[in-house]
Amino acid sequence: MLSRIAEYHYWLGRYIERAENTARIVADYYQTQLDTGKQDGAPSQRWAMILEVVGEMDAYQQRYSTVKPAEVEQFVTFDRTNPSSILSCVTQARENARGIRDQISSELWLTLNRMYLELRGAGWEGDVDAEALGFYEKVKEQSCLIDNLIDSTILHDAGWRFLRLGRNIERALQTARILQVRYHYINPQTPLPERPIEVQRWLSLLRSVSGSEIYSKLYRATVAPRSVVELLVLHPHFPRSLRFAATQLHNLLRLLSASRPESYTGEAERLSGRLASELVYSTLEEIERAGVVAYLLQKENELNAIGDHIHHCYFGYAPPAVLPATQSYQFQAF
Repeated sequence: MLSRIAEYHYWLGRYIERAENTARIVADYYQTQLDTGKQDGAPSQRWAMILEVVGEMDAYQQRYSTVKPAEVEQFVTFDRTNPSSILSCVTQARENARGIRDQISSELWLTLNRMYLELRGAGWEGDVDAEALGFYEKVKEQSCLIDNLIDSTILHDAGWRFLRLGRNIERALQTARILQVRYHYINPQTPLPERPIEVQRWLSLLRSVSGSEIYSKLYRATVAPRSVVELLVLHPHFPRSLRFAATQLHNLLRLLSASRPESYTGEAERLSGRLASELVYSTLEEIERAGVVAYLLQKENELNAIGDHIHHCYFGYAPPAVLPATQSYQFQAF
């Protein structure tokens, strides 16, 4: 497979996952507004948190002096000059899909194209909370449909693996970031039951990653931040946990390189294997001793390093400026 074609597949997966995650976060805001009767703190603070989760606070502040809900929503949803807005992500996913039109199914192309056209003409009037929530839920549903079509209508060959690779590295990054930002706002000195609004926010976080029912099934207790961390970081079977996504990421890199057991053929595969193994053998107590925010920042940096090496190994980009010390190995022809 040509590196250009592999890159189209990879970024198609990443852009769709990024658009879905932004939609999940904003939908969570509107659902919380409806659930709490708009008693959940200052809207500007919640929108600032959204900017931090999607990693666009610096870019936003370069254009706007203050955090205003309407401006933030426009920026993260429809702003074409923001490359991480939902519309920009879907537009770029569509362009990548156009480049591999002969390798994806008609169903996948038509669904992605319809998603793009609907986003272009979207807007709401009247009951803004209900209409906006419906819009973001629709983005989530269409993303899930695209995910299903990727699995059920195209060959599970190298292209499919790159699609899945992009989706899983983006999902791992988003899980690390959303938990890191939310945990940063906790005051550990105050018992959580004394802060009902904070309890609601943790429940909404679980809802935003489709984890509220799973959490109730596994823990059967009032929401506790450390249990949320355990679920989103260490659970081996929760599809949006950091451990699950990192394991999938490593397995896909091994399939692409066809490396032998207990060996690796590239730096991305080595780093992903180390990350996946660490998450398998880490404990919640170790994470808490390291500091949850600091730990998640480290995982985010490690994932970004893996992404850099994927670009170098498979897409022909220059290697990262500083490579960690490794044993000798040979890249497999691609």
